[in-house]
Amino acid sequence: MNQRDGIAWLIESLQKCRMMIKHAGNAIFAIDPESGRLLEANIKAEEMTGYSESELRGLEVWDLHPEGEKEIAKELFDRVVSTGKAEECDMSLASKDGAIVRVDVSASMIEFGGTRIIQRICKDVTDRRALEARNEEQRLYYEHILNMMPVGLGVRKNPGENPTIEFENESLKRMFHVEGEDPRHDHWRTVGLEESTDSDAFFTGDGFVAEERQQPDGRVFQYRSSYIRDEYGSWSEIQVVEDVTERARLREKLLRANEQLERRVQERTRELREKQVQLVQSEKMAALGNLVAGVAHEINTPLGALHSNNDVFVRSFNKMKSLLSDPSVPQELREDPDLKKLFDAIDDLTAVNRTATRRIIAVVNSLRSFARLEESEQKEADLHEGLESTLTLVRHQLRNRIKVVKKLGDIPYIRCYPNRLNQVFMNLLVNAIQAIDDKGTITVSTYLRDPGDTVVVEVQDTGRGIEREDLARIFDPGFTTKGAGVGTGLGLSIVYQIIKDHGGTIEVDSEVGSGTSFRVVLPVER
Repeated sequence: MNQRDGIAWLIESLQKCRMMIKHAGNAIFAIDPESGRLLEANIKAEEMTGYSESELRGLEVWDLHPEGEKEIAKELFDRVVSTGKAEECDMSLASKDGAIVRVDVSASMIEFGGTRIIQRICKDVTDRRALEARNEEQRLYYEHILNMMPVGLGVRKNPGENPTIEFENESLKRMFHVEGEDPRHDHWRTVGLEESTDSDAFFTGDGFVAEERQQPDGRVFQYRSSYIRDEYGSWSEIQVVEDVTERARLREKLLRANEQLERRVQERTRELREKQVQLVQSEKMAALGNLVAGVAHEINTPLGALHSNNDVFVRSFNKMKSLLSDPSVPQELREDPDLKKLFDAIDDLTAVNRTATRRIIAVVNSLRSFARLEESEQKEADLHEGLESTLTLVRHQLRNRIKVVKKLGDIPYIRCYPNRLNQVFMNLLVNAIQAIDDKGTITVSTYLRDPGDTVVVEVQDTGRGIEREDLARIFDPGFTTKGAGVGTGLGLSIVYQIIKDHGGTIEVDSEVGSGTSFRVVLPVER
């Protein structure tokens, strides 16, 4: 290409550039770097400012801006001239008719045809700025609504990697605003980031994961977390925090009230069961008393006759024996060996009859003493008398295999229901007998316990003992360690209630294979 062709190409290219600039979609201004005067402007610049190109050429660049931005425009111009570097900023243009046009300004120093000029490109962003303003207004509106919420609301971006806080409403800030905050303080920003093996988190019906935590200051917060994903694949966590301290306290009070109610229901149920057992047992004892009274009456009548007749017979026989010793009776009759044997045999029989009737009388008296039918009220009673009568009634169960050792101390009379305490002694003795499988010993002891205001009746056996896990249940109604048909599980429950009614206590020690000891502790005075 020769020089002439080259110049022609260059002119043609410059014309094309001018044409492109002339019809560009953004306003373009050429500015003299010495004076700041406008040298040239394209069609878009004319449209945007309302000035013709000839009118624009008589203006300085800062004349295009409203009064409040003229100094800013001069500073921008000076920086580009002094540094030669491009500058960008957000500004406004004041059109010829007074309208304000929001523009993004880009100014840079360029060379054009061997001449240095400042090229300024202004992009009309009025609509975009208006949209941004409306968006900002909407954002502030909704932020105001969120700040009025009574619960805390926070948004955290990338919760699993490098979390950043995008939003916190005022309620959330107030909840966690702690002067000199303790690093152990359970802040909402950390909830969910750490691993928790004992978390009580649960899913709510609205898709949130909820968890309650107690703060170091005693407050209880409920954290409700939900997760969303944007179009770029980034996750954000929405967390709602509510102070549920009062609700938690009410829940605790309700739980305690329910527990107390359940305990009271259990206690009332147990009391009713005990009263029912006691009533049944009282009816049994009443029936037993009536039976004992009837049996004693029926036995005493013929027994009295038998005892009386035996006594008459003995006196008559002794008189007859004395008559035979009279000298008027033939000697051979007095010395007859067969007659002497007959007399000796009759003596033995009358002695056996006398002993038998006495034993029957003792058993009947023990039955009457045990039932104590005439003693339905409290009275001063001798516990030893009750123990002796009870031992008489259970003697047949000993069967020469169980030895009874009595260690009865010097104890005072106590005010009690004698028939009911006899029932206690009977149950304890029968249990002791049934606990001994082969041979063994039952020791019955009484003594005063220091400081002398309580009496102790102890029944100790050398039987099989009670398992440790059963000791806490032996006084429960219906509980028994005996086989089917042997025990009803009511005996010790009745014992416990009778002793409780007397203001006393019952203690038990047991070792499997060695035996059991029950101690009935009763107050001397009530």
